[in-house]
Amino acid sequence: TLVGSIEVEIIYGQSTASLIVRDTGVGIPKADLPMVWDRFHRVEATSRSHEGTGIGLALTKQFVQLHGGTIEVTSNYPSNSSDDHGSTFTATFPLGKDHLPAAGLIDDAPMNNRRAYARGIVAEAAGWRPVGDAATPSDSDESYSGSEGHKSADLNFEPRDLIILADDNQDMLDYIKNIFSQYCHVRIAHNGKMALELARKYMPQLIVSDVMMPIMDGFGLVNALKEDPLLKSIPIILLTARAADSDRAEGVMSGADDFVPKPFSSRELLARANLQVQLGKRRKEMESRFLERTKELQILSDLSPAGLFRMDYECNIVLCNDRFFELSGIQQGQEIEWLNFVHNDYRVRVENMLKQSLEAQESGSIDFVFQNGTWVKCS
Repeated sequence: TLVGSIEVEIIYGQSTASLIVRDTGVGIPKADLPMVWDRFHRVEATSRSHEGTGIGLALTKQFVQLHGGTIEVTSNYPSNSSDDHGSTFTATFPLGKDHLPAAGLIDDAPMNNRRAYARGIVAEAAGWRPVGDAATPSDSDESYSGSEGHKSADLNFEPRDLIILADDNQDMLDYIKNIFSQYCHVRIAHNGKMALELARKYMPQLIVSDVMMPIMDGFGLVNALKEDPLLKSIPIILLTARAADSDRAEGVMSGADDFVPKPFSSRELLARANLQVQLGKRRKEMESRFLERTKELQILSDLSPAGLFRMDYECNIVLCNDRFFELSGIQQGQEIEWLNFVHNDYRVRVENMLKQSLEAQESGSIDFVFQNGTWVKCS
Protein backbone atom coordinates (compact mmCIF):
# COMPACT_ATOMS: atom_id res chain seq x y z
CA THR A 1 0.00 0.00 0.00
CA LEU A 2 1.07 3.61 -0.44
CA VAL A 3 0.62 4.32 3.30
CA GLY A 4 0.84 2.06 6.32
CA SER A 5 3.18 0.76 8.97
CA ILE A 6 5.43 -2.15 9.93
CA GLU A 7 5.85 -3.30 13.53
CA VAL A 8 8.69 -5.51 14.76
CA GLU A 9 8.47 -7.25 18.15
CA ILE A 10 10.66 -9.78 19.97
CA ILE A 11 9.14 -11.96 22.69
CA TYR A 12 11.30 -14.20 24.89
CA GLY A 13 10.01 -17.39 26.46
CA GLN A 14 11.72 -19.87 28.76
CA SER A 15 13.43 -21.71 25.91
CA THR A 16 12.50 -19.80 22.77
CA ALA A 17 12.53 -16.33 21.26
CA SER A 18 9.94 -15.16 18.75
CA LEU A 19 10.51 -12.48 16.12
CA ILE A 20 7.15 -11.03 15.07
CA VAL A 21 6.72 -8.72 12.06
CA ARG A 22 3.33 -7.12 11.42
CA ASP A 23 2.39 -4.95 8.46
CA THR A 24 -0.70 -3.11 7.23
CA GLY A 25 -0.27 -4.18 3.61
CA VAL A 26 -2.91 -5.49 1.26
CA GLY A 27 -2.81 -8.92 2.87
CA ILE A 28 -2.50 -12.40 1.41
CA PRO A 29 -5.47 -14.36 0.03
CA LYS A 30 -6.23 -17.50 2.01
CA ALA A 31 -5.61 -19.73 -1.00
CA ASP A 32 -2.06 -18.35 -1.35
CA LEU A 33 -1.00 -18.76 2.30
CA PRO A 34 0.34 -22.34 1.93
CA MET A 35 2.37 -21.30 -1.13
CA VAL A 36 4.02 -18.09 0.07
CA TRP A 37 7.08 -20.12 1.09
CA ASP A 38 7.51 -21.60 -2.41
CA ARG A 39 10.34 -20.08 -4.38
CA PHE A 40 9.24 -17.69 -7.15
CA HIS A 41 5.62 -17.76 -6.02
CA ARG A 42 4.14 -14.26 -6.07
CA VAL A 43 0.70 -13.30 -4.83
CA GLU A 44 -1.38 -11.50 -7.45
CA ALA A 45 -2.70 -8.86 -5.11
CA THR A 46 -4.09 -5.49 -6.09
CA SER A 47 -2.88 -2.06 -4.88
CA ARG A 48 0.72 -3.22 -4.89
CA SER A 49 3.15 -0.57 -6.06
CA HIS A 50 6.22 -2.83 -6.46
CA GLU A 51 6.61 -6.52 -7.25
CA GLY A 52 9.31 -8.71 -5.76
CA THR A 53 11.14 -11.62 -7.28
CA GLY A 54 9.26 -14.25 -5.28
CA ILE A 55 12.33 -15.59 -3.43
CA GLY A 56 12.40 -13.51 -0.22
CA LEU A 57 10.06 -15.62 1.90
CA ALA A 58 11.55 -18.87 0.57
CA LEU A 59 15.03 -17.73 1.64
CA THR A 60 13.70 -16.50 4.97
CA LYS A 61 12.19 -19.89 5.73
CA GLN A 62 15.49 -21.61 4.87
CA PHE A 63 17.43 -19.28 7.16
CA VAL A 64 14.99 -19.87 10.03
CA GLN A 65 15.21 -23.64 9.57
CA LEU A 66 19.02 -23.50 9.53
CA HIS A 67 18.78 -22.01 13.03
CA GLY A 68 16.41 -24.79 14.13
CA GLY A 69 13.41 -22.49 14.12
CA THR A 70 9.95 -22.38 12.62
CA ILE A 71 8.04 -19.64 10.83
CA GLU A 72 4.34 -19.12 10.19
CA VAL A 73 2.09 -16.44 8.75
CA THR A 74 -1.45 -15.19 9.33
CA SER A 75 -3.13 -12.59 7.16
CA ASN A 76 -6.27 -10.50 6.73
CA TYR A 77 -7.23 -10.14 3.10
CA PRO A 78 -10.58 -8.33 3.12
CA SER A 79 -12.92 -8.02 0.17
CA ASN A 80 -13.45 -4.37 1.06
CA SER A 81 -10.37 -2.12 1.10
CA SER A 82 -11.77 -0.23 4.11
CA ASP A 83 -11.62 -3.33 6.31
CA ASP A 84 -8.61 -4.31 8.42
CA HIS A 85 -5.85 -5.83 6.33
CA GLY A 86 -2.27 -6.89 6.73
CA SER A 87 -0.06 -9.87 7.55
CA THR A 88 1.81 -11.15 10.60
CA PHE A 89 4.94 -13.29 10.31
CA THR A 90 6.22 -15.10 13.38
CA ALA A 91 9.63 -16.76 13.45
CA THR A 92 10.37 -18.79 16.59
CA PHE A 93 13.92 -19.87 17.50
CA PRO A 94 15.23 -22.14 20.31
CA LEU A 95 17.53 -20.27 22.65
CA GLY A 96 21.15 -21.28 22.96
CA LYS A 97 23.16 -23.36 20.52
CA ASP A 98 22.92 -26.91 21.83
CA HIS A 99 20.28 -27.75 19.23
CA LEU A 100 22.58 -26.80 16.34
CA PRO A 101 25.05 -29.21 14.69
CA ALA A 102 28.66 -28.65 15.74
CA ALA A 103 29.76 -28.31 12.13
CA GLY A 104 27.51 -25.29 11.76
CA LEU A 105 28.97 -23.34 14.69
CA ILE A 106 31.79 -20.82 14.51
CA ASP A 107 33.52 -18.74 17.15
CA ASP A 108 32.26 -15.24 17.81
CA ALA A 109 33.35 -12.96 15.00
CA PRO A 110 35.73 -10.10 15.84
CA MET A 111 34.14 -6.67 16.26
CA ASN A 112 35.66 -5.28 13.05
CA ASN A 113 34.05 -8.12 11.05
CA ARG A 114 30.71 -7.32 12.60
CA ARG A 115 31.06 -3.69 11.59
CA ALA A 116 31.96 -4.64 8.02
CA TYR A 117 28.92 -6.91 7.90
CA ALA A 118 26.72 -4.10 9.22
CA ARG A 119 28.07 -1.68 6.60
CA GLY A 120 27.25 -4.24 3.91
CA ILE A 121 23.65 -4.47 5.15
CA VAL A 122 23.31 -0.67 5.13
CA ALA A 123 24.77 -0.46 1.61
CA GLU A 124 22.35 -3.09 0.37
CA ALA A 125 19.39 -1.28 1.93
CA ALA A 126 20.51 1.97 0.29
CA GLY A 127 20.13 0.24 -3.04
CA TRP A 128 16.43 -0.30 -2.39
CA ARG A 129 15.60 3.37 -2.87
CA PRO A 130 13.81 4.31 -6.12
CA VAL A 131 16.34 4.99 -8.83
CA GLY A 132 14.02 6.96 -11.10
CA ASP A 133 15.22 7.53 -14.66
CA ALA A 134 18.89 7.93 -13.80
CA ALA A 135 21.11 6.36 -16.42
CA THR A 136 23.54 3.61 -15.50
CA PRO A 137 27.08 3.76 -16.93
CA SER A 138 26.16 1.65 -19.95
CA ASP A 139 22.94 3.65 -20.42
CA SER A 140 24.61 6.94 -21.29
CA ASP A 141 24.68 8.11 -24.88
CA GLU A 142 28.45 8.48 -24.68
CA SER A 143 28.82 4.87 -23.63
CA TYR A 144 26.45 3.75 -26.37
CA SER A 145 28.44 5.42 -29.11
CA GLY A 146 31.90 4.61 -27.86
CA SER A 147 31.88 1.20 -26.20
CA GLU A 148 33.67 -1.59 -27.95
CA GLY A 149 31.68 -4.35 -26.30
CA HIS A 150 32.62 -8.01 -26.14
CA LYS A 151 31.91 -10.74 -28.64
CA SER A 152 31.77 -14.42 -27.81
CA ALA A 153 32.61 -17.14 -30.29
CA ASP A 154 29.45 -18.99 -29.24
CA LEU A 155 27.15 -15.96 -29.52
CA ASN A 156 26.45 -13.54 -32.33
CA PHE A 157 25.82 -10.31 -30.45
CA GLU A 158 27.34 -7.23 -32.05
CA PRO A 159 28.97 -4.50 -29.93
CA ARG A 160 26.30 -1.99 -30.98
CA ASP A 161 23.34 -4.27 -30.31
CA LEU A 162 20.96 -2.73 -27.79
CA ILE A 163 18.79 -4.69 -25.35
CA ILE A 164 16.16 -3.04 -23.16
CA LEU A 165 15.50 -4.73 -19.81
CA ALA A 166 12.20 -4.06 -18.03
CA ASP A 167 11.60 -5.10 -14.41
CA ASP A 168 10.37 -3.29 -11.31
CA ASN A 169 12.84 -5.16 -9.11
CA GLN A 170 16.24 -3.45 -9.04
CA ASP A 171 18.12 -6.58 -7.93
CA MET A 172 16.75 -8.56 -10.85
CA LEU A 173 17.58 -5.71 -13.25
CA ASP A 174 21.15 -5.63 -12.00
CA TYR A 175 21.46 -9.40 -12.31
CA ILE A 176 20.18 -9.53 -15.89
CA LYS A 177 22.16 -6.45 -16.87
CA ASN A 178 25.36 -8.13 -15.71
CA ILE A 179 24.53 -11.08 -17.96
CA PHE A 180 24.18 -9.00 -21.12
CA SER A 181 26.43 -5.98 -20.56
CA GLN A 182 29.61 -7.84 -21.52
CA TYR A 183 28.18 -8.65 -24.95
CA CYS A 184 26.16 -5.58 -25.95
CA HIS A 185 24.61 -2.33 -24.74
CA VAL A 186 21.84 -2.40 -22.15
CA ARG A 187 19.21 0.12 -21.10
CA ILE A 188 16.93 -0.47 -18.13
CA ALA A 189 13.29 0.37 -17.49
CA HIS A 190 11.27 -0.07 -14.32
CA ASN A 191 7.91 -0.69 -15.99
CA GLY A 192 6.43 -1.44 -19.38
CA LYS A 193 5.61 2.20 -20.15
CA MET A 194 9.20 3.26 -19.62
CA ALA A 195 10.43 0.37 -21.79
CA LEU A 196 8.03 1.41 -24.55
CA GLU A 197 9.34 4.98 -24.47
CA LEU A 198 12.93 3.75 -24.65
CA ALA A 199 12.05 1.45 -27.58
CA ARG A 200 10.55 4.37 -29.52
CA LYS A 201 13.65 6.44 -28.86
CA TYR A 202 16.40 3.89 -29.48
CA MET A 203 14.89 1.03 -31.57
CA PRO A 204 16.55 -1.90 -29.72
CA GLN A 205 17.38 -5.31 -31.14
CA LEU A 206 15.57 -7.04 -28.24
CA ILE A 207 13.42 -6.35 -25.19
CA VAL A 208 13.56 -8.62 -22.13
CA SER A 209 10.67 -7.89 -19.77
CA ASP A 210 9.18 -9.18 -16.56
CA VAL A 211 5.45 -9.92 -16.68
CA MET A 212 4.28 -8.43 -13.37
CA MET A 213 5.12 -4.71 -13.24
CA PRO A 214 3.30 -1.54 -12.16
CA ILE A 215 1.87 1.06 -14.59
CA MET A 216 2.19 -1.28 -17.60
CA ASP A 217 2.87 -5.02 -17.24
CA GLY A 218 4.66 -7.30 -19.67
CA PHE A 219 1.54 -8.29 -21.59
CA GLY A 220 0.57 -4.63 -21.98
CA LEU A 221 4.06 -3.92 -23.33
CA VAL A 222 3.74 -6.74 -25.87
CA ASN A 223 0.38 -5.40 -27.08
CA ALA A 224 1.73 -1.85 -27.37
CA LEU A 225 4.72 -3.04 -29.40
CA LYS A 226 2.66 -5.14 -31.79
CA GLU A 227 0.21 -2.27 -32.39
CA ASP A 228 2.99 0.14 -33.36
CA PRO A 229 4.02 -0.29 -37.04
CA LEU A 230 7.57 0.88 -36.27
CA LEU A 231 8.06 -1.37 -33.24
CA LYS A 232 6.10 -4.52 -34.05
CA SER A 233 9.13 -6.33 -35.48
CA ILE A 234 11.20 -5.89 -32.27
CA PRO A 235 11.45 -9.32 -30.58
CA ILE A 236 10.47 -9.50 -26.90
CA ILE A 237 11.16 -12.15 -24.27
CA LEU A 238 8.90 -12.34 -21.21
CA LEU A 239 10.23 -13.52 -17.83
CA THR A 240 7.87 -14.81 -15.15
CA ALA A 241 7.78 -16.86 -11.99
CA ARG A 242 4.55 -18.46 -13.21
CA ALA A 243 5.85 -21.56 -14.95
CA ALA A 244 2.70 -23.66 -15.44
CA ASP A 245 1.88 -24.87 -18.95
CA SER A 246 -1.15 -22.58 -19.07
CA ASP A 247 1.06 -19.60 -18.18
CA ARG A 248 3.53 -20.47 -20.93
CA ALA A 249 0.69 -20.78 -23.42
CA GLU A 250 -0.66 -17.41 -22.31
CA GLY A 251 2.75 -15.84 -22.81
CA VAL A 252 3.20 -17.21 -26.32
CA MET A 253 -0.38 -16.40 -27.34
CA SER A 254 0.08 -12.83 -26.12
CA GLY A 255 2.44 -12.25 -29.03
CA ALA A 256 5.73 -12.54 -27.16
CA ASP A 257 8.55 -14.13 -29.16
CA ASP A 258 9.71 -16.24 -26.21
CA PHE A 259 8.59 -16.98 -22.67
CA VAL A 260 11.22 -17.88 -20.05
CA PRO A 261 10.07 -19.15 -16.62
CA LYS A 262 12.02 -18.42 -13.46
CA PRO A 263 14.37 -19.69 -12.27
CA PHE A 264 16.54 -19.59 -15.38
CA SER A 265 20.26 -20.00 -15.97
CA SER A 266 22.24 -17.12 -17.41
CA ARG A 267 23.46 -19.36 -20.23
CA GLU A 268 19.90 -20.28 -21.21
CA LEU A 269 18.77 -16.65 -21.20
CA LEU A 270 21.80 -15.63 -23.28
CA ALA A 271 21.12 -18.40 -25.80
CA ARG A 272 17.44 -17.51 -26.13
CA ALA A 273 18.23 -13.80 -26.41
CA ASN A 274 20.93 -14.46 -29.00
CA LEU A 275 18.47 -16.48 -31.09
CA GLN A 276 15.80 -13.76 -30.97
CA VAL A 277 18.30 -11.04 -31.84
CA GLN A 278 19.51 -12.98 -34.87
CA LEU A 279 15.95 -13.82 -35.97
CA GLY A 280 15.03 -10.15 -35.59
CA LYS A 281 17.96 -9.08 -37.74
CA ARG A 282 17.14 -11.68 -40.38
CA ARG A 283 13.48 -10.61 -40.35
CA LYS A 284 14.45 -6.99 -40.77
CA GLU A 285 16.82 -7.86 -43.61
CA MET A 286 14.15 -9.90 -45.39
CA GLU A 287 11.60 -7.10 -45.00
CA SER A 288 14.11 -4.62 -46.41
CA ARG A 289 14.81 -6.88 -49.39
CA PHE A 290 11.10 -7.44 -49.93
CA LEU A 291 10.41 -3.71 -49.98
CA GLU A 292 13.33 -3.21 -52.36
CA ARG A 293 12.12 -5.93 -54.75
CA THR A 294 8.56 -4.62 -54.52
CA LYS A 295 9.76 -1.18 -55.48
CA GLU A 296 11.72 -2.61 -58.42
CA LEU A 297 8.70 -4.57 -59.63
CA GLN A 298 6.52 -1.49 -59.31
CA ILE A 299 8.94 0.51 -61.45
CA LEU A 300 9.04 -2.24 -64.10
CA SER A 301 5.27 -2.53 -64.00
CA ASP A 302 4.76 1.20 -64.42
CA LEU A 303 7.17 1.36 -67.36
CA SER A 304 5.80 -1.73 -69.12
CA PRO A 305 4.00 -1.09 -72.45
CA ALA A 306 1.71 -4.06 -71.72
CA GLY A 307 -1.23 -4.06 -69.37
CA LEU A 308 -0.36 -6.25 -66.37
CA PHE A 309 -2.86 -7.53 -63.84
CA ARG A 310 -3.25 -10.22 -61.19
CA MET A 311 -6.49 -11.95 -60.25
CA ASP A 312 -7.80 -14.12 -57.45
CA TYR A 313 -9.84 -17.31 -57.94
CA GLU A 314 -13.03 -15.26 -58.24
CA CYS A 315 -11.58 -13.39 -61.25
CA ASN A 316 -11.28 -10.21 -59.17
CA ILE A 317 -8.26 -8.06 -59.95
CA VAL A 318 -6.04 -7.56 -56.90
CA LEU A 319 -3.13 -5.82 -58.65
CA CYS A 320 -2.63 -4.04 -61.96
CA ASN A 321 -0.50 -1.32 -63.56
CA ASP A 322 -1.45 2.02 -65.09
CA ARG A 323 -1.29 0.64 -68.63
CA PHE A 324 -4.11 -1.80 -67.83
CA PHE A 325 -6.37 1.09 -66.82
CA GLU A 326 -5.57 2.85 -70.10
CA LEU A 327 -6.39 -0.20 -72.23
CA SER A 328 -9.57 -1.20 -70.40
CA GLY A 329 -11.02 2.25 -69.93
CA ILE A 330 -11.49 1.62 -66.20
CA GLN A 331 -10.94 4.60 -63.93
CA GLN A 332 -8.52 4.10 -61.06
CA GLY A 333 -10.35 3.70 -57.76
CA GLN A 334 -13.50 2.47 -59.48
CA GLU A 335 -15.03 -0.45 -57.55
CA ILE A 336 -16.60 -2.43 -60.39
CA GLU A 337 -16.05 -5.89 -61.91
CA TRP A 338 -13.56 -5.48 -64.72
CA LEU A 339 -15.31 -8.11 -66.85
CA ASN A 340 -18.16 -5.62 -67.26
CA PHE A 341 -15.76 -3.54 -69.36
CA VAL A 342 -15.23 -6.43 -71.80
CA HIS A 343 -17.41 -6.27 -74.93
CA ASN A 344 -20.64 -8.25 -74.57
CA ASP A 345 -19.71 -10.57 -77.45
CA TYR A 346 -16.52 -11.71 -75.65
CA ARG A 347 -17.33 -11.46 -71.94
CA VAL A 348 -18.51 -15.06 -71.39
CA ARG A 349 -15.61 -16.53 -73.39
CA VAL A 350 -13.04 -14.46 -71.49
CA GLU A 351 -14.53 -15.45 -68.12
CA ASN A 352 -14.61 -19.17 -69.04
CA MET A 353 -11.01 -19.12 -70.28
CA LEU A 354 -9.76 -17.45 -67.10
CA LYS A 355 -11.64 -19.84 -64.78
CA GLN A 356 -10.41 -22.89 -66.68
CA SER A 357 -6.82 -21.67 -66.51
CA LEU A 358 -7.09 -20.99 -62.78
CA GLU A 359 -8.65 -24.38 -62.02
CA ALA A 360 -6.20 -26.33 -64.19
CA GLN A 361 -3.22 -24.19 -63.13
CA GLU A 362 -2.34 -23.89 -66.80
CA SER A 363 -1.72 -20.91 -69.04
CA GLY A 364 -4.25 -19.82 -71.63
CA SER A 365 -4.80 -16.95 -74.02
CA ILE A 366 -7.65 -15.20 -75.82
CA ASP A 367 -8.09 -12.17 -78.05
CA PHE A 368 -10.97 -9.84 -77.17
CA VAL A 369 -12.05 -6.25 -77.27
CA PHE A 370 -13.01 -3.89 -74.47
CA GLN A 371 -16.13 -1.81 -74.72
CA ASN A 372 -14.00 1.24 -75.50
CA GLY A 373 -12.91 -0.50 -78.76
CA THR A 374 -9.40 -1.49 -77.64
CA TRP A 375 -8.30 -4.92 -78.84
CA VAL A 376 -6.05 -6.90 -76.50
CA LYS A 377 -4.55 -10.36 -76.15
CA CYS A 378 -5.02 -11.81 -72.66
CA SER A 379 -2.64 -14.58 -71.58
